[in-house]
Amino acid sequence: MKILSKLLDMIGLVGSRIDSASHSDIPDVELYDAIERVVDGIEPKLRYFPGYKKILKDSVATSLTYINHLVDTVPGPLSINSKTFITDPQVKRFFSTLENTQNIFSSSDELRNFFDAAENSMQNDAFALLCMEEAEKTVLGMELNDGILQREVLQTALVFSDHKILSPATNEHDVRKGIKQCIFDGLITHTLQQVLAIKQQINNLDKQKCKLTSRLKKRQSQGGGLSRLLASASDSTLTDIQSTESIKQKISENKKMRKTLPKSWDTTKYFLELIKSTLNQPENFISINKKYFNINKMGIICDDNSSQEAKCILFKEITIANVLKRVVTIVRYPRSDLLPKKTFNLK
Repeated sequence: MKILSKLLDMIGLVGSRIDSASHSDIPDVELYDAIERVVDGIEPKLRYFPGYKKILKDSVATSLTYINHLVDTVPGPLSINSKTFITDPQVKRFFSTLENTQNIFSSSDELRNFFDAAENSMQNDAFALLCMEEAEKTVLGMELNDGILQREVLQTALVFSDHKILSPATNEHDVRKGIKQCIFDGLITHTLQQVLAIKQQINNLDKQKCKLTSRLKKRQSQGGGLSRLLASASDSTLTDIQSTESIKQKISENKKMRKTLPKSWDTTKYFLELIKSTLNQPENFISINKKYFNINKMGIICDDNSSQEAKCILFKEITIANVLKRVVTIVRYPRSDLLPKKTFNLK
């Protein structure tokens, strides 16, 4: 199966860093429209800062270039229908049964709405993004070793679940275009969350400083005159001193933390630089990896040295914000394979 050559082909992250020289591929109209989408999505007041477009231009171009390259590496279109379920080993692995395949596509509201739209009445096929969760599960099965059939052998099965049909369109190009826009909007939301987190941190520190300062003044005012003389005869004096020193320490720590954040008059420039930095590193938000497994007819993962008959299954897995992982591929599905709406209680 030429495992070595396939393994070498699998190594590496797609679209690591894109050279700024390729930014020229992005039309100015698209680039400046993207800049305005960033500002609208994060903080419209950024427009009051002189030269905001120039500040964000290169980083937005970097994000767009990276996302374009990433989406262009998503495989497909993979034809999924009653015939390819039998003839295509990849389709057979992605879905457990033909009935399961039809149920997933037929119950998709997005796909149904696409076929129901008047402008698509003559459209026989739909192109869409298929997202799935991939897992490796331990199961008990049978295995033939040296002519001896062994039962209850621990094996690892490759399982795909939580199938989603997204962004259906009349052609592959429009699907990819929709995916690119969706990812860019997700990156904007991710950046907004960072900005909001900083704003919340500033707000919390400023409130804390006010409270601590107020408590310190109150304690210091109570520590003078007759009240201090009367307290000197008891152990409360030491407690008061320790409490006062503790408040001073907290105020000092607060000031140190606050110095790492922008002053009120400098927040706009600070957030522009934060946005610029985040958009300049889109790979920290989303990346895509190639994966492959040798799978037998039962969906069991086989070692490279296994004597079992197996086929190599290749796919791409997207990772979003280092948390969400989904296998992705662009698919083509026929209207004729959709099951009746009443089966799914669809209107």
